[in-house]
Amino acid sequence: MMNLNAQQQQQQQTAEAAPAKTGGNSGGTTQTGDPSVNISPSVSTTSHNKGRDSEISSLVTTKEGLLNTPPIEGTRDRTPQESQTHSQANLDTLQELEKIMTKKTATHLRYQFEEGLTVMSCKIFFTEHFDVFRKICDCQENFIQSLSRCVKWDSNGGKSGSGFLKTLDDRFIIKELSHAELEAFIKFAPSYFEYMAQAMFHDLPTTLAKVFGFYQIQVKSSISSSKSYKMDVIIMENLFYEKKTTRIFDLKGSMRNRHVEQTGKANEVLLDENMVEYIYESPIHVREYDKKLLRASVWNDTLFLAKMNVMDYSLVIGIDNEGYTLTVGIIDFIRTFTWDKKLESWVKEKGLVGGASVIKQPTVVTPRQYKKRFREAMERYILMVPDPWYREGN
Repeated sequence: MMNLNAQQQQQQQTAEAAPAKTGGNSGGTTQTGDPSVNISPSVSTTSHNKGRDSEISSLVTTKEGLLNTPPIEGTRDRTPQESQTHSQANLDTLQELEKIMTKKTATHLRYQFEEGLTVMSCKIFFTEHFDVFRKICDCQENFIQSLSRCVKWDSNGGKSGSGFLKTLDDRFIIKELSHAELEAFIKFAPSYFEYMAQAMFHDLPTTLAKVFGFYQIQVKSSISSSKSYKMDVIIMENLFYEKKTTRIFDLKGSMRNRHVEQTGKANEVLLDENMVEYIYESPIHVREYDKKLLRASVWNDTLFLAKMNVMDYSLVIGIDNEGYTLTVGIIDFIRTFTWDKKLESWVKEKGLVGGASVIKQPTVVTPRQYKKRFREAMERYILMVPDPWYREGN
């Protein structure tokens, strides 16, 4: 996620309470219809290896004060030799955290709970990787508390039909994965962690939304099969948590079937053709530094995703007209370019469906083509306004 200062700017989210079913768990109510409730105790139990968990916590705590540790009154300044030793210790800590984040091997854990005639299980994928990632992002405690309750959520713009939930405190989004997305993310995750480690430890500019967890939830009831279900979900940051937005756009860089009729509702999500209409009347300008940062981030992210054979991702832009800020982030970057997409792309390219004289470019292209189109579109949508220190050619 990235926040930019702008000369102009929206939001989405329609929530309704998820149905709750009561049971006797830990002195409270158990929403067995609420998948996040089954995740929350599993995450808090992942102090399965307390030695390893405390080691990670210690490393993360150390990392938080690495760069600008305030001086203690009455202490003398460090000698150059002591400063060098201190810097080396800090470097060693960062390297250890990065080493955990970029491990090639993964630990998957499964926890099982029983309540009456119902058996609930939760499989936690990439346990150590996500544990470190959440702690570095300082959201581990909030994460566990947030998952104790969620609500149904209408993402208001996607056509995938995927199920979405949102934690009641608005911090996290829970997305249900199809089987194809499940398989794709298992392969994609190690590279994702490596890439995010580059961003966190080496200041690589990125707009990729953060994924904080990956779970498989299963509920089996001996009373009724209709009460049994299995879900594969990922948990992502809510890009617009505590953000005021007057408009939200979901942008793919395509002009084919990328228009929605505006209803005037505060929560609607607009698409590429709506963006073109919007900037025709009210162009979006950002300062030189922000434009360069956004350009570098989009370039890095699209290069990474193309290498991973991923496409059909979106840049979500939230516009705050009052605060003159943009909140941006790339989402929907899980599904890879599979054989069915290749076939669809080939059919459309040859004009075998709908005739060969199609004016608008098809939405399904190769990852390389998608990357190029995406970069060019984002460059057009958000313009740079020169500041007093700007020089042409910089």
